[in-house]
Amino acid sequence: MEKHLKIGEFAKLTGVTIKTVLHYHKTGLLPEVKRSAGGYRLYGPTELNRIRSIKRLKYLGLSLAQIKEILGEPDDHKSFREVLLAMQTELLTQISTMTQRLEKIQSLLTEDRHYLTDDPDESPSFKMYVDLLGEDAREQYLSICPEIYEQERKLYGAIDDLQWGLNYQDTMREAAEYFHEHPDKYQQSLDYGPRITAIADISPDSPVITELASEYAQFIMSLPFYEKLIIQGGLEKPHEALWRNMFAEVYSPSQMKMIELLCEYLEAGKATPKASE
Repeated sequence: MEKHLKIGEFAKLTGVTIKTVLHYHKTGLLPEVKRSAGGYRLYGPTELNRIRSIKRLKYLGLSLAQIKEILGEPDDHKSFREVLLAMQTELLTQISTMTQRLEKIQSLLTEDRHYLTDDPDESPSFKMYVDLLGEDAREQYLSICPEIYEQERKLYGAIDDLQWGLNYQDTMREAAEYFHEHPDKYQQSLDYGPRITAIADISPDSPVITELASEYAQFIMSLPFYEKLIIQGGLEKPHEALWRNMFAEVYSPSQMKMIELLCEYLEAGKATPKASE
């Protein structure tokens, strides 16, 4: 007659606590077992072997979730080879992930960056934008206005990291697709890059800034999606100042003044007459 153990005996024999056994039942690592007439759980060879497998995989550094995935359901009796192949896949994935992290850390150390928020990688939104433009357009962007490229990369990296409740990615996608189909308009937009860079060190009160903001607003109003570019209007009030502060960390005071005037002109429709397409 098969000998069964009560939970206390089972825990003692396997070298785990009763609390651990109950947790394994709760998470599905151990099947629910049959009970005695008095309601006590009864354990046999199947559960003993299951615990042995769990302990061996834990020793290899796998989490309980990973162990459950590798072993499958309690009634799914995998072969030893199937378990080893699953372990191999899991460990190779971990190695790949750790290698990528190590390379990223080494890159940051080489560049001697001082701020964790200053990520050298492009944000998902900005990457989507330049990918849709195409490689030639991206190189054109970098060639004509590298400073603006770097500023926007940083800005969208900061924006992507937070939940603003805006659908700016849709607008960026629409803009990239439009510029891809209208290279003349794309060239016009890039021509403003060096001019925006050039005002970085002048006084915010210079009339050059007002003139540039007005002219740039007229150009933007010639684009079919220009109304969607005024994304601050979709922000909750407490977030508007924070949004502008994020810009201020990337742009100079004079460039910020130009951006503020640009938004005012677009919102109020003061940049008239509207440029023809």
